[in-house]
Amino acid sequence: MILLSKIEEARKKITFAEYLLSQDDSSEFSVGAMKHIIDAAQLAMEELTKFDSEQVKNIPLITQHFKKFKNEPYKDFHRFYIKMMDSEYNSLQVSTNALKTVTDFVNQVEENRQVK
Repeated sequence: MILLSKIEEARKKITFAEYLLSQDDSSEFSVGAMKHIIDAAQLAMEELTKFDSEQVKNIPLITQHFKKFKNEPYKDFHRFYIKMMDSEYNSLQVSTNALKTVTDFVNQVEENRQVK
């Protein structure tokens, strides 16, 4: 059994979301796509913070951790993440925007990992 890195898992989740949002009536699939998008964000946050899957759902802990980031391009991602977690509204537009933001975050985390 091959274990995937958190970033590879996040990319698979993004691919699933892209597939759902590319369907003819993609508005029907926006809720499912958002689940994959949130999962991808959580996996990338686990990679970045080294927190476990429960800790990345702990809003005060995430907020405190992200305060350490000063110049990193993802220093404000936690605000988007918290908003995304709390939102019950999932339209095609919301899911599409979230997909772009999370994809950018995953890319930034991967680049950060490669630099170190």
